[in-house]
Amino acid sequence: MNYVELVTRAAYRTTAADVQKLRDAGWRDEQIAEAVYVTALFAFFNRVADAFGVPPQNYLITGKLTP
Repeated sequence: MNYVELVTRAAYRTTAADVQKLRDAGWRDEQIAEAVYVTALFAFFNRVADAFGVPPQNYLITGKLTP
């Protein structure tokens, strides 16, 4: 989660050492790439939704996964 937070907040600050820590913890390169892709896509979609003024859906508060 620390790596995902770093990617979210300041992807340009990630280093090879950060990735190596994940490998040392047992992550495969494919898993690391997937974590980066998912994090980037969430950031992208959130920014697009914000730019178009899409209101929050509050699914967690309502306990519903769909409207």
